[in-house]
Amino acid sequence: MTAGVELGSDATELGLLPTRVPPLADIRAWVTAELALLGEDHLSVVLLVSNELVSNAYEHAHSPVRISVRRTGTPCRVRVEVVDESADELTPGRSRLNENRGRGLVLVDRLCTEWGVINHQAGKTVWAEVSCGEHGIDGC
Repeated sequence: MTAGVELGSDATELGLLPTRVPPLADIRAWVTAELALLGEDHLSVVLLVSNELVSNAYEHAHSPVRISVRRTGTPCRVRVEVVDESADELTPGRSRLNENRGRGLVLVDRLCTEWGVINHQAGKTVWAEVSCGEHGIDGC
């Protein structure tokens, strides 16, 4: 794993219980509050990536989910991590005409500087990093 954002205690975390529908509005509000000083474009991409990773965990893991975010200042980069208790591997889908599924990880791959999966005994952590100045994101 190569990661530009250091893993440290500065991350903030939100724990979520398994429900039928992920609380995406609550997650967006929480991420927005945690990253209040982020530029508008950067925040929009982080929100989309957060939604996709959490939605994927809810769809496939059927377990409690935790999301954390952490930011570095220079360069401005945000790391989103979603932890679930499923050992199932991720399989990025393909965006196909007339289908409404399989695009989440494709979006994450296109929007993020880098992303990956850390497998551990109790499940996995899917992480993604979004940087200012890349992929059309204005600087913060």
